[in-house]
Amino acid sequence: MKTPPSTIFPHLDRAETALKNKIRREEAQYGRNGKAPDSLWNHVLRVARLAQRLGVSEGVDPLACRLAGIFHDAGKFRGGAYHHDDRPEEEWSVTTLREITGNLGFEPSLIEQVEDAILQLYRNDPEPTPLTRILFDADNLDKLGRLGVANYFIKEGLRGRGISASMLYRITIELTYARHAPHCLATATGRQMAAARAPETREFFSYFLDSIRQDGLYDFIIEEVDFNNLTIDVVAPRACECGNPIARRIWEIPGIKCSEIHLEHSCTGCSSVHELKFCRPRLAGQAGC
Repeated sequence: MKTPPSTIFPHLDRAETALKNKIRREEAQYGRNGKAPDSLWNHVLRVARLAQRLGVSEGVDPLACRLAGIFHDAGKFRGGAYHHDDRPEEEWSVTTLREITGNLGFEPSLIEQVEDAILQLYRNDPEPTPLTRILFDADNLDKLGRLGVANYFIKEGLRGRGISASMLYRITIELTYARHAPHCLATATGRQMAAARAPETREFFSYFLDSIRQDGLYDFIIEEVDFNNLTIDVVAPRACECGNPIARRIWEIPGIKCSEIHLEHSCTGCSSVHELKFCRPRLAGQAGC
């Protein structure tokens, strides 16, 4: 039986309970449905556990790893809004970290270390701390493998998207991240774990698209597209439902927290247009990788 983290780390249980209540309340406000989902809380909990596992292998303080994982998305729905007051969620996460841990007896140097790690993720610092590298890897590993696939469908469902064309287009993001993860994670342990998990992601979605094609539901294919020194696994239909060809446009612009890849598909014969955007993966040799 595993020893509860709160037994090993005094004060942690109170901090996590307070954060869980806050995250669930703000996510419910953001969803505007009055329900208190556990989607974000479960994500940060998984990231915290992955961070601890990575920390043990990489020689980084497990308490710092746990706190960084738990609080890294604490500001995502601050005030019931995404990027409240047009501030990056990492800045709000640090604010929440200070608010919750301020009177719980944590060492100030520990909290400062966690703050730096969370903010470095946003700034994409060229020389990230070991804790930042751990946090970066843990957050990305949660999106990979069979569990990552399951979480993808859960998130799509929470956003009101069933198995639809809109959802299928977004598989582009999952496949592209899975392609690059084994090469761009920041720790040796993280890269090793990504190398084991990424093929699971890519294999599942390939079979999934084959299955719905064979059932006559959607005829989407995967195409490797090179753009600005990045290979993107574009998932799109062979043709529009009206039978006309589909034109593709890709561009990149600075976003609030990352460099954003925008991908647009538009029918050449009707008004059908689909656009998605995602953060550009940090490739090996780039800052933060």
